Amino acid sequence: MRSDAIATPVRLPPWRRLELADGTRVLARTAPGEVPVLLLHGWALTADVNFLHLMRPVADQHGVVAMDMRGHGRGPQLRRRERFDIAQCADDAAAVLDALGVDQVVVCGYSLGGPVGLEFARRHRDRVAGLVFEATALSFDNLADRFGRIAFRVLRPFAQWSRGLGRSIPLQYFRKARSERIAQIWPWLRSELVQCHPRVIVDVILAEYAFDFRPYVSSIAGLPAAVVVTARDGAVPPKDQRALAAELNATVIELDAGHEVFLSDPEIYVRATLDAIDMVLRG
Repeated sequence: MRSDAIATPVRLPPWRRLELADGTRVLARTAPGEVPVLLLHGWALTADVNFLHLMRPVADQHGVVAMDMRGHGRGPQLRRRERFDIAQCADDAAAVLDALGVDQVVVCGYSLGGPVGLEFARRHRDRVAGLVFEATALSFDNLADRFGRIAFRVLRPFAQWSRGLGRSIPLQYFRKARSERIAQIWPWLRSELVQCHPRVIVDVILAEYAFDFRPYVSSIAGLPAAVVVTARDGAVPPKDQRALAAELNATVIELDAGHEVFLSDPEIYVRATLDAIDMVLRG
C-alpha cells in the first residue's frame, strides 16, 4: 500500500497478501463465507472504486473476494511488452481462490468484469455457484465500438510513452458524470483512477473490443444467472445487456441508471446486486 494513499471513504474488508502458485504476489480484500462473492471490476477502475458501496454488505451477508486485475490499481503489473489478457485475469481469480482455499463462488462481474467472469465460468465451471453480470455484454461490436477500436489502435503507440494520454479517459468520464455523490469522494476517486498506466487502459479496451463469448455460451448453459441492466447506459448499450441475459436465460433486474450507478446512486445499485446474488443462490 502506498504511504501517501488517500483513505477509502467507507470501511472495506481488510487486504490480504497472497502468493499464488506461480509465485505472483497479490493483494485481495476478503471476508469469509460459505459461498463468497467474487467481485470483478470494470475497465480502468479498481475493485475499491467499482464496489466501494457494495463490498461491505456483500461481505457481511455472503463473504467476499475482490482484487484488482492485472495492470489495474494494486493488481499484478504488466511488463512493457505484455498485453492485457481477459483469460489470464480469469485464471488469476481462480488462483486467488486456490490461495484462499475457496471452492465455489458467486461470480459478480461489472462491465469488463463481465468478460472476465464469463471466461472464469468457462474455464472453471465447477467453481461457479451462480453468475451475476452488470452493465456488460457477450461482445462489444456495435457501431460505436467499431469506431472506438480504430481510435484506440491509433492511440496505443502514444499511450506507451505518455504519462497522461489515455489515463485521462476515466477521469474525464467521471467528471462528466459527476453527481453530488461522486463530487464528495473526488480526491480519493482520482487517486484510484490514475494508478492505471495509459498503455494498459488502451490495451484493456482493445481486449474488450476483441472479446466475443457468443460461440461459447453453451459451455456455461445451466448455471444460475442474473443480469443487472443499466437502462440509461452510454458505455454498454442496454440492448446488448439484455441480449446477454437472453442467451444465459438469466433473471433480469433493470435499473433506470447509467454506467456509473455504482457511485452516483449506490443505494439502488447495492439493493439490485444483493437481490441478484440471492436469486442465483436460490437457483
